Amino acid sequence: MTKVSDLIRVKGHEVYSVQKGTAVAAAAQKFLDTGVSSLLVCDLENVSGIFTKNDLVRCCSRREPDLWNQPVEKFMSSDLFTAPPDADLAAVFDEMVQRDHGHVPVVKDGRAVGMITQVDILLHQKKTADFENKELVRYIQGHY
Repeated sequence: MTKVSDLIRVKGHEVYSVQKGTAVAAAAQKFLDTGVSSLLVCDLENVSGIFTKNDLVRCCSRREPDLWNQPVEKFMSSDLFTAPPDADLAAVFDEMVQRDHGHVPVVKDGRAVGMITQVDILLHQKKTADFENKELVRYIQGHY
């Protein structure tokens, strides 16, 4: 059984965040600067939500006055689903699909220690399947 920590070990522990009150423009710039597609929104050290590129697109479509100066918490998702490092990766993926969440913070002892996406999980599963297939072919061909 593959654990969330197995994926985080390969992907890395980097988590990007912004503080409550951060302007949408600053969050958009952080997306550009880091290349990530989600930012945790924190109130000091407590995570209060997540602001994704999809949230950015949705808030842009609302055409609110002075949008770029609005705080991210006005548009963030506060229905946060998190996973501990020892969680079963397949179960987390199922939950992500069921909730329609593309990003899940990995939390240990109340701290975010990583962020995983549906794409991360699918790529990890593909690499694992490719490796297992190569090993099976080697076994069948008698290379053991």
